[in-house]
Amino acid sequence: MSYKTMQQLSPVEQNMPLAKYFYDYPMKDLPEEVKSVIFGHPMDPKDAIPAEKFIDWMLPCGKYLKNENGYCMLEDGSGYIATYMKIPASIDVKKMFWYLNWLNIHPKSQPAGSGNIRYKIWNPADHWDHYFVNWKDASEGVHTTESLDLGEGDRKYDTIRHAFNLREYGLTEEKIQELKASGCPVKETSDFESFDEPGFHLTMGQIRPCLDGGWERRSVEWIGWRPENGKIVREPRTSCSDAYLRKVAYHTLIEWNHLLDFINDLYEEYHDLPVDAD
Repeated sequence: MSYKTMQQLSPVEQNMPLAKYFYDYPMKDLPEEVKSVIFGHPMDPKDAIPAEKFIDWMLPCGKYLKNENGYCMLEDGSGYIATYMKIPASIDVKKMFWYLNWLNIHPKSQPAGSGNIRYKIWNPADHWDHYFVNWKDASEGVHTTESLDLGEGDRKYDTIRHAFNLREYGLTEEKIQELKASGCPVKETSDFESFDEPGFHLTMGQIRPCLDGGWERRSVEWIGWRPENGKIVREPRTSCSDAYLRKVAYHTLIEWNHLLDFINDLYEEYHDLPVDAD
């Protein structure tokens, strides 16, 4: 996989002001110490949080799991991926949250059928399209079209991310107060993903203050699990392998680190412009 791969923008996209964020901010590779974890041996499955106890993954500020970056296949054929990165104090995390909403709205000049340049700038190798399913908000899901191998020829996957209420799946008031007391913001919803093939992923994420300054992003996916009627249930039709888990971990860490490179400039240029600005 190559972090230097770039797809081709359409002629209209090439002339949008946003195109500079595609061309002028090249993606960088991960530090060797992080790559050695991703491309080394899988973690011990005993160190993975079981999907049925996924709330236990939510930790107070300053607390960490043994493997904040790591992946493994589980005995039942499902998978586990954890990723972690630091966010420097020079970046106000409100800008990242702004971007995660803003990218769901196509620019006014985006040609039909050409994806979404706002999403493409986040990962020029793999990203194609991103939008609210109902075209106005996330209440009915968020649609994503992307590949996962940094442009090495894998197909594009269509994904819909669905929100669910964590209080209905074991998040207690006591847990919420524990997190808040440590300085952690608490989001009482998370997501699961469905695809253009059988299967589901259960996902969690935290962006929280670091005790030594700045912020940090933690994330986790359980491949082959989903919430249903108050329980976390297994979906055995979900395909998974060590190679797939490595691919997703690398893709995830590359793109989130790349966002740090351009978010300050993008926010300053666009956050006060009309919501569909090119």
